[in-house]
Amino acid sequence: GKAQLAAYRGVAGDLKLAYSQFEELEAFTRFGARLDENTRKVIEHGRRIREILKQPEFSPVPVPDQIFILLALDAKLFDNVPPDQMTEAEHSLRKAVKDIPAEVRERFDADAELSDKDRETILEIARRTLKSFQPEPKPESEPEVKTESKSKP
Repeated sequence: GKAQLAAYRGVAGDLKLAYSQFEELEAFTRFGARLDENTRKVIEHGRRIREILKQPEFSPVPVPDQIFILLALDAKLFDNVPPDQMTEAEHSLRKAVKDIPAEVRERFDADAELSDKDRETILEIARRTLKSFQPEPKPESEPEVKTESKSKP
């Protein structure tokens, strides 16, 4: 509620909803249900949320880092990061907080709402930072072109 900074409130509601949907679906899948593509994506997104929310004891995360990471999570920018690279991807984002313009970072602590422009600026930095953690796109297999070979009789 009101005890949270405005920037947290702006992103936390969507993440709470996504996480609760994930928990329901995860429980349902324990019964061996087949998953459609959309359900699989919701579950994978929820697993990324869970992984990011793990925080080592006695290792507080600064507010700007938290908001940056939560915005990237909410925008599903971690969804294509391989699970074994999540921690490394999170650390890369935390290092990139300094790339967010100072006037935007100040709004994190000032209990000010983030504008759409602020969010887009933040997400562009997150996209650039996480790009190296995205799997290489699979090349489209080109159909083989059969050439007629002229064989000599």
